[in-house]
Parts: sequence; structure tokens; C-alpha cells
Amino acid sequence: MGHTHSHTPQTIDALLDACRAAGMRRTMALRCFLEVLLEESRPMTLPEIAGHPRFGITCDPATLYRLAARLEEHRLIRQIGFHSRAAHYLLRGGAHQDYLICRDCGSIAVLDVECPVHELEKNIETTSGFSDIEHELEFYGTCRACRN
Repeated sequence: MGHTHSHTPQTIDALLDACRAAGMRRTMALRCFLEVLLEESRPMTLPEIAGHPRFGITCDPATLYRLAARLEEHRLIRQIGFHSRAAHYLLRGGAHQDYLICRDCGSIAVLDVECPVHELEKNIETTSGFSDIEHELEFYGTCRACRN
């Protein structure tokens, strides 16, 4: 399972350096956003991020959304659960994980099986001429809580 893409060094200083290199301004909101994702190391919605005790400032939802969009554009975070009720964000880098997402409540669980796509990824890289290939698998269903 522990397939790793080496995208993002996982320290706050390295993340902020990567943001600066991407031309982003070093704001308090940016720092808080990254600190929360670094500390939690799980997919989180924007309201969860904004409501986290570590998020030490009040930030309007539009600002937070723009910040998430810029971070995603510069490949520092990734968005999952795109087709569920609420998009979740997490830092890139670290171990690759695939997810199970509930269509009803939007909850997200890590899919705890060996990822079947890594060999395919290598083959595609060899035959296509593309490099730095990555994938995201999201399975949608109804969680146990919503089923009951």
C-alpha cells in the first residue's frame, strides 16, 4: 500500500517555501490552512479546516475557497470527494491512499487494500512517454451509518 509520490516535503517551513516559490503570498490564513492539514493528515472539508482550533483567525469562506484553489493549482494539496456532498482537501506527498466516499453523508474512509493500479501506472509511464504519473481512485457507495 505505501506507494509514495515525492511531491511535497511535509514540514510547515518546506510547505511555506513551496508556496513562496509558486508565487503565493505568505499570509496567516495560508499558514493556518497548511498547519491544520499537516497536523490532521486526513482529508478535511473547508469548514472543518476553518473551524479547527489551530486555525487561529477568522477567514471568510470565499477567501478559504480561493486559497484551496491556488494550493491545488500549484499541486500542494489535492481535492477528493469531488462528486460527493462536500469536497475534502489533503496535502500531497506522503503515502498514496485511495478512498471510499459515502454518497449520502459525504464521509470518507481510507480504502485499506493494496492499490491495484501501481503496475498499470508504471506500464503507462513506459509506453506513453509521460513521466510523474499519478492516479486517484475514489469509490462511491453508502456507508454503514447511512444504510442503518
